[in-house]
Amino acid sequence: MKILHVITSLKIGGAESALANFLSATINDGNIHYVVYFYSGPNREKIENLGIKTFQINGLFTKYDIFAYLKLKKIIKKISPDLIHSSLWLANFYSKFIASSLKIPIICDLHSNFLHDGRIRIFLEKLNLLKADKYVAVSNNVKNGFLKCFQSQAEKLTGKITVIENGIDINLIKSKSQDIDKSSLGFGEQDFVFGAVGRLESIKSYDLLIRAFGLLKKDTNDIKLCFVGSGSQEIFLKELVNSLGLSKKIIFMGNQTNPYSFYKFFDCFVISSKSEGLSIALLEAMAFGLPIISTKYSDRHDILENNINGLLVEPGNLLALKNAMQKIYEDKGLRVLMGKNNIELIEKRYSIEHVVNSYNKLYQKLIGLDPESSSG
Repeated sequence: MKILHVITSLKIGGAESALANFLSATINDGNIHYVVYFYSGPNREKIENLGIKTFQINGLFTKYDIFAYLKLKKIIKKISPDLIHSSLWLANFYSKFIASSLKIPIICDLHSNFLHDGRIRIFLEKLNLLKADKYVAVSNNVKNGFLKCFQSQAEKLTGKITVIENGIDINLIKSKSQDIDKSSLGFGEQDFVFGAVGRLESIKSYDLLIRAFGLLKKDTNDIKLCFVGSGSQEIFLKELVNSLGLSKKIIFMGNQTNPYSFYKFFDCFVISSKSEGLSIALLEAMAFGLPIISTKYSDRHDILENNINGLLVEPGNLLALKNAMQKIYEDKGLRVLMGKNNIELIEKRYSIEHVVNSYNKLYQKLIGLDPESSSG
């Protein structure tokens, strides 16, 4: 089977990492995989090192113009895949039109909640909403948000959407992690380190995390906060840290080709996002036995149970986030229990093998359909 993966970006991010992880685990599955992308990044090299051929799409003026669309269509016609598997909004939007016109089955992954997308993007999405043969949401919250966003089409969409949660290659990431000399990065050996891994973008609410960190008891001088990642808010966040007098306690590590080593010396992993799909970084942190502090986006978190795997707080609640951080710092027994629970949960439910098996079943099902009847 020839499978064409179309993704908007191969930069550092959850969806991008999910694709690279998935392809690494399917290297001997008997299928032929191709990847088409618009924006390059570190995951391109990872994918090409697997022996998978990649193609970049460039428009005449922007990645969004008609020339980019026509180039994508030309590549798809040349490869003539049995199935298209797309991810992230631009790739999904273009691929649905092309797949429908060429009578190729298509799966579109949903990695984030549409309720937080802008009006223009939602309007455009309605133009080819039903052209996907299948939507795959990475969590129940993402699925429910998608159906709520498009309530008028919810009845038709319900049969097209399923949930396949993200997974990770536990053995691989642990084998890649290395011991780091904490002092060489500006940490003391006895420091308690709160860690965050992700793009420095506004949706992550890292400014809130910095302010919450600044409210922790002043006698806890051994507490540090470490950010791994970069993004458009990097300068703003560093200026905020300086303005609060926290430059000696908050360290920015930038993008890291091997972030796994950082999980080994974090003492707690924090997600402060306004919205999140099923974070790959969260799964990785749990695999390393870290307690979690995370915002929740509905009555229930897709993975975490409060006080079992971590502490859950409402998005934007500064005091609740500060109190959760203080509690994790002060309660070693709770940290140990959560770490043990998280390792067991990841091993049981979130292995990459489970993800691959689920997608392969979906691939086989769609390939067995008459394309005429699955164009949406």
